[in-house]
Amino acid sequence: MDSPLTPTSSAAAEDQRKRDIAEAESALRGGALSPEKTYALAERLKNANEFGYARKLFGQIRAKGDYRGLSKSPIKVGQRHALCTYKDPDLQAADRFKRALEILDEVDTLKLTEQDRPKTGEIAARQETLGLRGSIYKRRWQVEGNRVDLERSLACYYEGYELGLEHDQGYTGINAAYVLDLLARENASGMGKMSGDLAVVHEQWSRAYDIRQTLAKLLPTLPTFKGNDWLLKEWWFYTTRAEAHFGLGEYDQALAVLREYNDAVGLEHDEPPLKRVSAWEFESTITQLASLAQLQADLAELVESNNEWKGRWPYPAAELRERARRTLGEYLGRMAPGVERAFGGKLGLALSGGGFRASLFHLGVLAYLAERDVLRRVEVLSCVSGGSIIGAHFYLELKHLLETRTDNEITQQDYVELVRRLEQDFLRGIETNIRCQVFSSIWTNLRTFFQPGYTPTRRLGELYEARLYSRVPDERGDKPRYLRDLFIQPKDEVSDFKPKYDNWRRAARVPMLVLNATTMNTGHNWQFTASWMGEPPSSLDAEIEGNYRLRRMYHFEAPRLKDKWGNRLLRPFAPPDYQRFRLGDAVAASSSVPGLFEPLVLPDLYEDKTVRLADGGVYDNQGVSSLLEQDCNVMIVSDASGQMAAQDHPSGGRLGVPLRSFSVSMARIRQSQYQELEARLRSGLLKGLMFLHLKKDLDADPVDWRECQDPHDASDEARPAGRRGVLTFYGLQKRVQELLSAIRTDLDSFTEIEAFSLMTSGYRMAEASIDQLPGLPSATAGTEYGWRFLKIEPLLNPGPGFDEIMKHLRVAGSSVGKVWVLCTPLMISAVGIGLAVAYAIVRLWAYAENQTLLTVRGLGIWVATVAATVLVPWAVRILRYRQTVRHLELRFLFAAVLAIPFKLHLIFFDPLFLRLGRISRFMKMREGMTSDH
Repeated sequence: MDSPLTPTSSAAAEDQRKRDIAEAESALRGGALSPEKTYALAERLKNANEFGYARKLFGQIRAKGDYRGLSKSPIKVGQRHALCTYKDPDLQAADRFKRALEILDEVDTLKLTEQDRPKTGEIAARQETLGLRGSIYKRRWQVEGNRVDLERSLACYYEGYELGLEHDQGYTGINAAYVLDLLARENASGMGKMSGDLAVVHEQWSRAYDIRQTLAKLLPTLPTFKGNDWLLKEWWFYTTRAEAHFGLGEYDQALAVLREYNDAVGLEHDEPPLKRVSAWEFESTITQLASLAQLQADLAELVESNNEWKGRWPYPAAELRERARRTLGEYLGRMAPGVERAFGGKLGLALSGGGFRASLFHLGVLAYLAERDVLRRVEVLSCVSGGSIIGAHFYLELKHLLETRTDNEITQQDYVELVRRLEQDFLRGIETNIRCQVFSSIWTNLRTFFQPGYTPTRRLGELYEARLYSRVPDERGDKPRYLRDLFIQPKDEVSDFKPKYDNWRRAARVPMLVLNATTMNTGHNWQFTASWMGEPPSSLDAEIEGNYRLRRMYHFEAPRLKDKWGNRLLRPFAPPDYQRFRLGDAVAASSSVPGLFEPLVLPDLYEDKTVRLADGGVYDNQGVSSLLEQDCNVMIVSDASGQMAAQDHPSGGRLGVPLRSFSVSMARIRQSQYQELEARLRSGLLKGLMFLHLKKDLDADPVDWRECQDPHDASDEARPAGRRGVLTFYGLQKRVQELLSAIRTDLDSFTEIEAFSLMTSGYRMAEASIDQLPGLPSATAGTEYGWRFLKIEPLLNPGPGFDEIMKHLRVAGSSVGKVWVLCTPLMISAVGIGLAVAYAIVRLWAYAENQTLLTVRGLGIWVATVAATVLVPWAVRILRYRQTVRHLELRFLFAAVLAIPFKLHLIFFDPLFLRLGRISRFMKMREGMTSDH
């Protein structure tokens, strides 16, 4: 028997999808296509999840108002238009929900003709509209968390259910029961805050139970009615019946109904029905059943915790979960990993900005997630700035793993070894001092002067690829890497594997990589993925702003720049080929820190616009927005960004006030994001949230005013036992963690002391917070993974050499002069040079005192100098200074002069800095001092 996932059939479906897209584009440009063919094309695109094209085609039929030869009524076309509108990911969420509801309002004004009535029926048409309204309101609740939308959803579904299940085969009824359970869980989670909540919970659960009993009893009889024999081969008819049994706790009956479908359509008894059902339909069915079981288990737990109702709930929570998992696992067979995904949710990992400091902290987090086998569950990897640098490196390593081993062959140890190799290679890469290398080459400096579009930011992208990503063992070495080549094709999967729709059935999931930047043109989020680049719909809210949105485009849709004769630009100095956008450029755009690197410039990508992309942290330094956009309901946020520190004496200067104001704004955004995530967690929209940051558990005490008669007593604070003291709850000294949170957010060299300390902080913080994620297996007791960065942990506690470690970490907050402070001979040399300069100034001053300072000649020279300073710039501007400044000799000279100090630093001072920060030096210091005692 052939597998239902044969590459041949999938390849044929993919070819058909591409042909349909091409035909749709032609039709939307004005190509001749009959209403019947337009509708059929839109239906195929809808079934292929191309909701944007389908929406436009359905809208085109309605706009023309020409239904001649079309067997579908205007009501049906309007319903399809509304469905594709609210599902279109290219529309901003609030806009698509609003517009879909408006379309349904228009549908409600239409009347079926006598010719249509026998085919559709007034009641069935009304039920479908109510079902769509209920779906839209429920989806809006999932996105925005407004309980009112959930109640509106119930009202629509329940009205449809009361019109009779024989018309919609129980669709509105089964959804009404599900929403009743959602509302019951919300009320149960708020018990104790309002009187009577428990009675409301039981009433809602009872109504849901009655609906499901009715559906389970009556639905099997529908195919016996005249004209209903088509139901015997209709997938959704069987899944509605199965869900009714599932909600009643009748799992064996639900399994029997699902297998009854196989028998009806001629499939093997235990074969997943993917030959007859699209992958997304099958996945949504399994997810809905698991979600229902999880929902009822949560509800049971909440009610069981109330002493008044203890033992009165029909099914214990643990039994519900176990029986549901076993039933779905038995049904899925070889696709059983989908059960864990269905119950555990869609996991997103956000890696924040913060330069290499953030990258190294994230490495420690990744190490612990590898230990607990969490990395195989990650489906979206949202990265910003420093998080993009390490995130892209991790993704490339993971791509190599997933493409060289089958799903069954990949083990937890593979992820551990991947992170171990990543930690070693990444640290070796950043020890080359990428920031200095940007300017240390005369040749690259000349390129920035002479080649249009080649900036230090693009040079930064090249260095990411050459110094970091070339270490990935995928045989690409230092060859350019392009975004469109980043698609992961798992070894044992079909040729058109799509993570969004196919990940659910895998144990080792394929993550979607999102590199976030900020568009200076609009102030919106800009995303780079393997599929597209541009501003996502979620970055625009028309209710509060009016800036245009630079629509995201698939890479194959991007314009190829051409000269005035229509030839594609292939010259060396031409702008980049947007269809083959380099990974290094995308990471550089995400990490182009304002003031340090200029924005990445994308000319002529949009008509009459020059796109400039800056650091992604300007818009969202945590990367949370991209996880929300991709519907992640379990989140890990690793935040190593530079949090605003308190200042005893803030600046009042012209520059200091704006900079401080910007920090306040960014801190407020971060706080608002966290509060939104917490609200989603409380409401059940998020199943789990682990939020890590560098200042976690550091004391923030109130400050008493002068001569306060009621001083603050820290011991009176309501804090968990053991939280106040010298240690954080994850075991690090608070004064050490304070210094780690102040380490520079730069792209220069990091020593082992700095790097290992940051990794250890991330590792221990993740270890202490992992219980915030649902459904993880228990940690294996006594297992040691031998992370080399943990060797520093004893050194981060008081003992011999601890003061030297603290000095090193204090110096780590500076971007310049670190080696001079750490190296005593250099410090003595610096003092000597300073004294020599001071002596020379004093001698010069003494000499000047014996001279006549003001003479006619001296005064003339002084006046001439001032005049030249004022007038020469004007003269140069009049003489077309651009041509003057571009003079070859000046440029060559400046390129060489610019390179010299950076080259000297790389040759002499950087190796010394790295040597001073080797962990072996401090370990020997501690061992030596200990042996002396």
